[in-house]
Amino acid sequence: MRTLCALLTGLALATVAHAEDTEFWPEASLYKQLSETTRLYFDATYAKGKESPVASLDASAYVDFSIQPIYRPYLVSEDWQRNRYLWARLGYTRVSKTSLGTRELSENRGVASLQARAPLPADVWLEGRARADLRWISGSYSTRYRFRGEISREFEVLRQMTVPYVRGEWMYDTRYDAHSRSLYEAGVETKLTRHFRVEAYLAWQYDYQPDKDSLRAFGLVAKWYY
Repeated sequence: MRTLCALLTGLALATVAHAEDTEFWPEASLYKQLSETTRLYFDATYAKGKESPVASLDASAYVDFSIQPIYRPYLVSEDWQRNRYLWARLGYTRVSKTSLGTRELSENRGVASLQARAPLPADVWLEGRARADLRWISGSYSTRYRFRGEISREFEVLRQMTVPYVRGEWMYDTRYDAHSRSLYEAGVETKLTRHFRVEAYLAWQYDYQPDKDSLRAFGLVAKWYY
């Protein structure tokens, strides 16, 4: 497991260091548990294109809720999300895009998603998510449907929780009535303290609408849990 984490981290850093077209996606998240079945989630994400002056800042607020597992106690984990077979998320995202210091585009986005998990052999978990983005972009409404699959496994490394994963996501945009984007990620999340975790990942994004394009990115997420 230590070798796997080292390889993922080394690959990410090597890609960032040697690929001029690789973007950096920093992110900060805060989770506040309200009860055994409900929590709040706040998130801020920044991205700036390597070949473009356009920068994007997403600020989000969500509420997550679920039914506490009762009949399968072996599922119980110290992590709220991995301690669920089924849970939902409702929230709002404000997207602001600027170019050379001038606002280029704004978006108000309602988010509704449903997420489920199922066990596989060798303590591996399969996780699926269906999400709808209700988008008002510069006053025009559209919907983006997102379907994601993920495979992960929770390990204990130096008495701390470590979770490597791979995931893929497919997106359909009603503005074009077509498959608009695919996103693939491989990364690892590591618990550093009771309240703080860090996640590093590599992402490959392929756009098909309105124009064909692709990019690579290195993401780094700081996560606080309370």
